[in-house]
Amino acid sequence: MRVKGDWEMEKKNWVVIKCPHCGAEYVPAEIFMPGDLVGKPDSVVRDALGKILYADYEEDCEPLASESYVCDQCGKPFVVEPVISYKVKKEDEEKDFSTDTVSLLD
Repeated sequence: MRVKGDWEMEKKNWVVIKCPHCGAEYVPAEIFMPGDLVGKPDSVVRDALGKILYADYEEDCEPLASESYVCDQCGKPFVVEPVISYKVKKEDEEKDFSTDTVSLLD
């Protein structure tokens, strides 16, 4: 059994925001409030094929385009501009209950 100090943690694939001045690292939740990145939609209008024609957000609940932050280490301000992407894939057939048919499994 390896014993590590409290400060030595296994490196994970954390999303890290680095201060451009001193390199201090932050997780997004230290800079952005919950909901700031995606906003809170009030109404979404779609066409017959499901494509979004119009989206409106509740007042003061639009997604943020950028956030200013003052570094806790060096005291210098910097701006964070989030770039969000989503990976989408089909659900496993065993979990897809949208139809009444099932393929035969070996």
